Formats: sequence, structure tokens, C-alpha cells
Amino acid sequence: MKQDLTFSRRNLFGSGAALMMSADVALGAAESVPYKLSINIEIMFPRNMPRAQRMEAVAAHGMKAFSFWGASEQEQQEMVAVQKRTGLACASIAGSGTIGRTTGLTKTGYEQAYLEVIRENCNVARRFGCSCMIVFAGQVQKEIPSERQYAQIIAGLRKAGDIGREYGVYVCLEPLNRVESPEMTVLTATEGFQIVHDVNHPNVKLCFDMYHLQLSEGNLTNNLKRGLENNWIYLVQLGDVPGRKEPGTGEVNYGNILRVLRKSGYRGFLDTEYGTTSTPEYAMDVARRLVAES
Repeated sequence: MKQDLTFSRRNLFGSGAALMMSADVALGAAESVPYKLSINIEIMFPRNMPRAQRMEAVAAHGMKAFSFWGASEQEQQEMVAVQKRTGLACASIAGSGTIGRTTGLTKTGYEQAYLEVIRENCNVARRFGCSCMIVFAGQVQKEIPSERQYAQIIAGLRKAGDIGREYGVYVCLEPLNRVESPEMTVLTATEGFQIVHDVNHPNVKLCFDMYHLQLSEGNLTNNLKRGLENNWIYLVQLGDVPGRKEPGTGEVNYGNILRVLRKSGYRGFLDTEYGTTSTPEYAMDVARRLVAES
């Protein structure tokens, strides 16, 4: 294992040809780690590209898992057909819909509407054989005391966890970031961990998104260790800061992050929820190489 990794595009990869020549070796190394690489098909691919075609590209590039946010009924049918043909696993989907980013559980009287969306998306998760559903708790409601909003989040997530348990799905709260989403309630790992601890439900966990948490809070290594040691984290997502592009384009020390994951024995998905400075294939190879070098 290398002691000091510098993830610049020139130093880490050399030429594009050299990267492609090493892809098979990197894939073998990636498959030897305890966690599993997943490709998020949302922001890495052109927005006008059908999601089923994005999945085809993921499978053709030798990847074994994907994640997505949401899709129409027709698109879901096409995606399931691709999934059955390629054998791709589904790492996660978005679970709380538009309501999770607005009234959520923080606005009094909206809990039932929130839970209905949770159940609806648990059915989507079941359709794709997915065990992870990412949710948000809602915006800060300025007219409601913060203590009441917090209590509603705890009570609502417990009920969401009960629904998740019915479907074999983990409801994973994702903190966003204070730069881009200051109106949201949960913006740091510290806040998210406290909520997961207080909810105290086996099916309610945290999505640890490196991009959001670096922007909001930093201290990624210590928070990651703490979350894993306490079994609060179910999904880990990659994305560099600034720009939310491939690891190596920004300030996050991903070599150290992945060593923490390996040492901790994390066995969940490592999800590439980021865009690309080049092509989706390049972005996938960055993740594969990163895992191989960790």
C-alpha cells in the first residue's frame, strides 16, 4: 500500500491510454476490497440520455452496481429490463421526493404525507432489489420552535424506519451542505449522527456524502471513523470539493479516506455521486483506479 498518494490527473493516471491499459488490473484490485463500487447514473451522464442507456454504459464498462435518484414508471420498466439482462445491483435510490426538501418532517401536520412518499419509494426499491433509500428531513421552519421540529424528525424517522423494515430497506438520512442548501435542517455529519442515535431504529442510518460534508463541516476522517464505529453509516458517497467532480480534482484526501474504509471493514457500497471533467467512462475509471490504489 502506498503511504502518500497524490491524486492529480497527470501524476495518478498518466495518459488516457495508460489508464485504459491498467483497467483490468484495477478492476481486479477493486474487487478485492470489502466495499463495493457503485456508479451513480445521474450527474455523470448527459441529462438527455435515457437512464436505461446509462445503465448499459455502466455494465459495458465492467461495473457491477449503479444508483439513481428517480425515474418515471416507463423508464423504471426499461431500467429493470437492463438490470435483469446485465446483473447490475442497485445500491441506492432517492426516497423522500420533493416533500423531503420542503415540508419534510419539520412542518407540523405533514408527517403522513412524508410517510406515504417513503412507502411509495420502498416499493420502487423493492422493484430494483435495492436496500438503501436516501432521504432528507425537510427545511427549517422559521415559525416552528426548533425543539418541536427536532422531535417531529425523530418521531417521523422512527415510523419511516418501521416502513423500511417491512420492505427490507434502510432509510438513510443524508446531510446536505450549508453552502448550496442553507435552508435545510440537517447539514453536518454531527447533526446526522445525533439524529440517527436518537431515532435508535435498526433501519434508520446515515448516508455519508463526502462532497456535502466537506463543504459543510470538514473533519471527514474523524467523522467517518466515528460513524462507522457506531454503526450509524450505511452508504458512503464520493465527490470532490469544489465542483463535485472526480476524486483528485479538489481538496479531499481520498487516498486516506479509502484507507479508513478498508481498515474499518466497511462492506457497503462506495457510490460515485459526482460529475465528470471528461466522459462518464473516464469518471468510472477514476473511481476504479482510486479503489485499486487504496
